[in-house]
Amino acid sequence: MVKPMIAAASLLLASQAFSLDWQRPDCSAYKDFGECRNAEKNDYRRKKQEEFREKGLSFWYYERPDFSDNKKIEQALEDKVEGALYFSFTVERDGSVSAVSLKTKTSDEVEVYAAPILAAIKNWQFVPSKEAWPNQEWRYQFFFTQDDCAEAAEEDSEACSKEDEAAG
Repeated sequence: MVKPMIAAASLLLASQAFSLDWQRPDCSAYKDFGECRNAEKNDYRRKKQEEFREKGLSFWYYERPDFSDNKKIEQALEDKVEGALYFSFTVERDGSVSAVSLKTKTSDEVEVYAAPILAAIKNWQFVPSKEAWPNQEWRYQFFFTQDDCAEAAEEDSEACSKEDEAAG
């Protein structure tokens, strides 16, 4: 009786933490959404790099994913497909990266972004160390500015007024 309750509670807590972790950031302290997203991404990257340094890992080369020249990704960006992807990888003794894989995703739709990220992570290079570091993790999030009602009003004024009533 106790074991099933502990398992259920653990599952609930783990799933709640996962679902809350990727949600849209609070951008009220910033003048625009782009500034907020850049600050959030930079903060995450700094924290992960600090976490790596505490373990004894340091980036030598960090490649950003290239999302250009990919029709599916262009469509996903146009459709504003949001979510998060979690990757795992091993840092070898020589600093190269191996065993790169998509660990989890917040939705099937967001997986369209995975291929360029996997390719970029495979090119990362760390400072060589005396030991290998398996099961390292990295997260990529995708969020977009919400369309203003003014933009929607140009296309469909009735839809915009219904949104205003629902928000009020």
